[in-house]
Amino acid sequence: MSWLRDIDRWFGAAVLPHAPMFRAYARRLVGDDGDDLVQEAYARVFGLEDWRRLDAPDRFVLRVIRNLALERFRRAKVVPMRRLEDVEMNALPDVQPDAYAVTSAREDLSRVAEALARLPDQCRKVVILRKLEGLSPREIAVRLNLSVSTVEKHLAKGLRLLTQTLADDAGTKVRSGSWVANTRKIARN
Repeated sequence: MSWLRDIDRWFGAAVLPHAPMFRAYARRLVGDDGDDLVQEAYARVFGLEDWRRLDAPDRFVLRVIRNLALERFRRAKVVPMRRLEDVEMNALPDVQPDAYAVTSAREDLSRVAEALARLPDQCRKVVILRKLEGLSPREIAVRLNLSVSTVEKHLAKGLRLLTQTLADDAGTKVRSGSWVANTRKIARN
């Protein structure tokens, strides 16, 4: 995929996943012409020179869609009052998490970090390299001077202990037929 430009990769990762939301918002503003409005907004995004500096590309595209709808209504000779009200009075959909979601996510992250800290040293290293840094078991084996099978055993044990610790902290019981039970079998081998 080396033929893709940076903006193409960025657009595919940061903008396109929100396409259903863009279309729904545009259709609410202008009806059946909503898809055209979204395409026009995409063209504006591709025309930006400083697209890398956008902190919230989804919010930016929503704002462009709103502004394009306003431009269309201003150019039209007759605009239904309801449509103009929708554009002028409707706030953009809020895609930011609320305070509860942010607090809950921080608490979850804190619990995971504490559970990671409780893992045996080698298991913790392997889990971090695999799950957080995305290294393959072979790359981890080379980095830690271990065999691939030892890395896989540490990974299975670490994930089992991590999951069990998080379940214990949450006051839930892990079912015997669950993934954790299956990792016990892998870790024992």
